[in-house]
Formats: sequence, structure tokens, C-alpha cells
Amino acid sequence: MSTARSHEDIIQDRIAAGVTRNAKRFGYALAAAINGVMLWIAHQLLDWEWPGFLTSDYEELLPILTFSFVVSIVANVVYVWNDQWPVKHLGEMATALIGFVVAVRVWQVYPFDFTEYDVDWSWLVRTVLIIAMVGTAIGFVAQSVKLATGRRSQRETPRPPAPPP
Repeated sequence: MSTARSHEDIIQDRIAAGVTRNAKRFGYALAAAINGVMLWIAHQLLDWEWPGFLTSDYEELLPILTFSFVVSIVANVVYVWNDQWPVKHLGEMATALIGFVVAVRVWQVYPFDFTEYDVDWSWLVRTVLIIAMVGTAIGFVAQSVKLATGRRSQRETPRPPAPPP
């Protein structure tokens, strides 16, 4: 009973790892592009006067929103080339921290006015902001622990084994 792997098995494993890696790269590139579009949209909302509940106070949020989108774009572009430990954990920590700051700043500025609506949606928006703050804080701590312990994600693509001599 031999535990040695055949060349065919090794080749199949490498092909599967390559396909997975290319799919991840495509996903990172797509995420960067979507964040670019969202950045552009964020800067158009007041000109479009949409949505109707957004107030002019939204302008105060544009610098931090812009920074958040740019960091996310940069992180995803970096992941296209390297999404291994520790790069991915550092990127996830950075985006979680900035996400937390954005949620706190949205809470402080609160550029929403629901007075023209039959239902006051403020409670829902505030609840979502609290969930965002808690979630991003948990994400930051989790990534910090993974980085500190050297723990790699189960989703990280393992390096294929070297072929037998």
C-alpha cells in the first residue's frame, strides 16, 4: 500500500490550485472595480439629489468615504498579486479599522432626514450603524489575532507540493 502520489495527481492538484487562484484574482479585481464605481457614485449623490433623505451634511463625510474606498481599492489590487499571510490580514485590518471610523463618523454627522416619509427610518439606520461598528471591530480583532498568531485562513490557497524527483 503506497502513499506516493502519481504525477497525474500532482498535475491535477496544481491545475485546481491555479484555477482557484485565478478565480480569486478575478474576484479581487472585480471588487476593486466595483469600489471605484461606488466611489464615483458617492461623489455624485448630492448632484443627483438622490436619495431624497440625504442631506447636505453628507459633504462632511466625503473625505472619509473617499479614503475608505481608495484603501479598499488598493487592498484588492494588492491581493491580486499577493493574498497570503500576512499581507491579507494587514489589508483586512486596515479596511476594518477604516470601516469602523466611517460608521462612527456617519453616526456623528448623520446626514439623513426622514421627516418627509410616513415612517421614521432613523431607528433602522442607527441599528445598522451599530451593527457595522460591532462587526468591523470584531473583524479587526479577529484579523489582529490571526496576524499575531501566524494563523492562516483556511481559504488561503496552499502552495502546491514540489513534484517528486
